[in-house]
Amino acid sequence: MLQPCDEEWLREKHPGLTVAGGILSGSIQFKAGYDAKINQFFSIEEGVTASTDAVILSGTFKIRIEPRADRSTSRLPALYVDEIEPAADRHFNPVDRSACLCSPFEEDEFLQPELHFPAFLEQLVTPFLYGQAYFSSYGRWPWVEYAHGATGVLEAYAKLRDQNHAEECLRLLAQDSEWPMIRSALRQKPYIKGHSPCFCSSGDKFRRCHPAALKGALQLQRDLNALGIVIPQTVRRGVQ
Repeated sequence: MLQPCDEEWLREKHPGLTVAGGILSGSIQFKAGYDAKINQFFSIEEGVTASTDAVILSGTFKIRIEPRADRSTSRLPALYVDEIEPAADRHFNPVDRSACLCSPFEEDEFLQPELHFPAFLEQLVTPFLYGQAYFSSYGRWPWVEYAHGATGVLEAYAKLRDQNHAEECLRLLAQDSEWPMIRSALRQKPYIKGHSPCFCSSGDKFRRCHPAALKGALQLQRDLNALGIVIPQTVRRGVQ
């Protein structure tokens, strides 16, 4: 997970974190801001002047980062945060209680050709911790967030405009508890109807409940058809 240069960087930038047995743990401090008007997050270093419209927060968290055993839903290292209730609204995975740091389709930015740990820590972990501090103060996430489960996967897919991720999207959807309903909807001809039940299980119509996810589902349908990919009864959930 860490290269020697990463450990040297950590000792300089985050001396409260130590590595033992391949696991990084300890205390991490941050001071950062988010300007909603321009949708910009930034860490505040000494001598840096913050935007007057930004919400500036600082905090200290006890964290643990370790290699992920099950890589079927994420290939990034798993982040755990002590003393924070790992609730879904705070963007924690309800199964293993690890942090949900980004869309699965964004992970390659940090993994190619191998894990770029400083970017992972500064562009994913620190904003996530800022989000926790913001949630504790305001009761909501600071920026636009994806929905949970399959609905969020499709919201993220709608922004991709890249059919090369179609099979990966299908694999992620197949791991949702609502997969039979999702599979049936994706097989609708000529396209998914907006009055179909939303995948979030609210019982509301798709177009009214999560319109961005409906857009993603329609795009996925088009991409699967263009690529000649048949939607199977089940999708293999092997480790990627």
